[in-house]
Amino acid sequence: MQAPDLLPIEEQLFALSMESIRLFAEAHQDESFYGFGIDCNAEMGIFLLCFNSEAAFAGTAREYVDRFNYDAARLAQLKTNFGDWKYQGFNQDQPHWDAGWGAFQEAIEAYLTDDAMEVEPANLYIERLMRCACRVLVRIERSGILERTRMDPGFTTLVMDHDQDHQEATVRLNTVRAES
Repeated sequence: MQAPDLLPIEEQLFALSMESIRLFAEAHQDESFYGFGIDCNAEMGIFLLCFNSEAAFAGTAREYVDRFNYDAARLAQLKTNFGDWKYQGFNQDQPHWDAGWGAFQEAIEAYLTDDAMEVEPANLYIERLMRCACRVLVRIERSGILERTRMDPGFTTLVMDHDQDHQEATVRLNTVRAES
């Protein structure tokens, strides 16, 4: 099976993300956000757009302290854990996303989960796909669309694959930024 071409994947991911962010910004004009991220399950071709606010994080932090005895260090990690963000995967609720992304997701998933796929080529493709998602984020940042939302001072962005370490994701994104 041939690997899905990354150029059309990047172009479609960028176009759909821009529309999703535009729609989100229109619906959330009264909120302020500390971060935006792309939460990925690259092997399955899933890319979830995420925003979070300090108010939402404060509620999550209280819950985790009460229920799980989180300390300051674990709360700092929680702040960048897209899975706990209030608006994790908001793009999945928008009709244009499934219509525009479904075929790409299916092609990526079919390629990476093919029984004949070997580990090394799969890992190489996943890394290339993650770099593609980072280029999309850099393009989003440069487009100015994020400014349609109210951004807190110190607003941050990141692209992370599932079960990926924050530092590894930051290094990848910074490398892609330097190349762009």
